[in-house]
This record gives sequence, structure tokens and C-alpha cells, in this order.
Amino acid sequence: MKNMKNSPFLSHGRSSLAWRIPAVALLALIMSLWCSVQALAAEAIDFPGEPLISVWEHDDKVDIAPLVKEIGFNTVWTHDKPYDGKMKLEDTLMYRHMKTPGVKYIIAKIERGIWGWKFDEAMRHAAWIAELSLTHKEIIGLYLNDFYEETEETAKGGHSAEEFRQIIAKAKAINPRLAIWAPCYPPDDLEKPYDFDINAIIFSFYDITQLPNYEQLLDRVLKKFPSMPILGSLYLESDEGRWLTEQEFKGIIDYFVAKINEGKLAGLRVFRVQSLIDRPDYVKWLKESLAKLKKP
Repeated sequence: MKNMKNSPFLSHGRSSLAWRIPAVALLALIMSLWCSVQALAAEAIDFPGEPLISVWEHDDKVDIAPLVKEIGFNTVWTHDKPYDGKMKLEDTLMYRHMKTPGVKYIIAKIERGIWGWKFDEAMRHAAWIAELSLTHKEIIGLYLNDFYEETEETAKGGHSAEEFRQIIAKAKAINPRLAIWAPCYPPDDLEKPYDFDINAIIFSFYDITQLPNYEQLLDRVLKKFPSMPILGSLYLESDEGRWLTEQEFKGIIDYFVAKINEGKLAGLRVFRVQSLIDRPDYVKWLKESLAKLKKP
């Protein structure tokens, strides 16, 4: 063993202490800067510079083209079966939506485990979407369906929190700039930590009991996620099977539009195309509200 008696790292003199303090401080500064750079890199995503006027449709029998043209949707939240290693992009609903005139952006989905998606299927699908997003810039996001609700139903086959972390990591390892989207359902999800590598939030009103509180709830979500893109989302038909009134619908959509104009929301989403087909009065109301968007 080497004689360490004269090593400056073991000296207890004042001069060596004075030397060590600046060195420690410099090391702390370097580490702080490195962590900041890493954090910024982790948060860097490819995101459009225009509001996302979006709609959901998961049924491959629904033709979205007429309403995309009439309303001016530029983004579609789509759905496909889990990638099996053989499926071709050209055979997917995602591709059909991608090729619909007027659609610029696609957000793909990881479906719930309780609805049949096994963990290995979700992992494989996440990797496939991330790979596709490298060459198909229309694919701007990967959505984790019913995120927290899913983690609370693992006994029924839901994806666990740890599984979601692995799903996210799988996609990010391939394309770190692909936005990972998670839902926030008020009010319960506003209390959740969201301590995952998530980049964007879809704030969904589906419970009619929460409709009177939409301004307060939207203010809370904006404060909870101050640095993330957030979309306001509205279900036209509630879980209770009741359709929204004109006042309810236009009140919330007008508020979403106002927040988009203020730069606080990154866009909005309507659930879903089939609902708009079933109730054309909502098409009229939606167009009236969207006419209030500021022109670029």
C-alpha cells in the first residue's frame, strides 16, 4: 500500500481546507448545471407551433373526413390493435386518419390492460410508435389511456405504475422527443403526483357533476402543470348517458377557446366524431365557438 500520509486529501491544515472548499463548491456547481441540462433535454419534445384542434375516434367504421373538413380539425386521437411485429402502418386506422385531408397530427394510444392489452403488447406497441414517429412527423404523441385509473385496477389486469414507467422508457429510448400524454380527470387526478416522464396533459371533463366548476378546475390544472402543454377535452355524452345542453357545451368550449387565445391551453379535444355525427347541433355550436379563435 502506498504511503498516503502526505496526501492533500488527508491533510487537516487550514490551507488545504481552504483549497478543498472551492473545489467542492465548483463540483456542486458543475453537477447542478449538468442536472439542469439533463432536465431540459428530458423535457424537450417535438410539439406543433399552432393550437391542436383535435377530435377522438376509435371506430374504424366511422368516416372522419367530412367533419375534419367542415370543422377544421387538425389533430386526431386514434386507436389500433397492439402491434404484433408484422402489422403494416398502411393497414392501420392511424394511417387512414393520417392521410385524411386536413389532418396534420396524430396521437397514438396505449390501450388499457383491463381492456385486453397485455404488458408485453403495450411495450411492443410503444416501441413501434416511437420508431414510426422518427420518420412520420405527423405522429406527435403517445397517449396512456386512463392512466391513473388503470394503475388502480391492476387486480383486473390494469398496467401498474412500474409497467407504465417501462412503457414510457421504451418509447423514450427510441425517440426522446416523442411527447408522452396522460389524462387528468378532475377532481381526483388533480391530487395525484404525476411523478412520471410525462410531457403533455389532456384535461377531460366527462363527469357532469364537475361541469359547473370548470373554470376553477381548469385554473388548478394550469397551476399544477405550468410547463406542460395542456389540452381541454369535453365528452358530449356523459357517463350517465346524458347529452350536454347547448349552454353547458358552449360555455366550456368558449372557455377553452379563450384560454387558447391567451396562450394558456395548447388546444382542445372533442370526444368524438361519431357523437358529432349523431348530434349535428353540436357541429353548429362547435363551429360558432371555434370562430372565436385568434387567427395566426
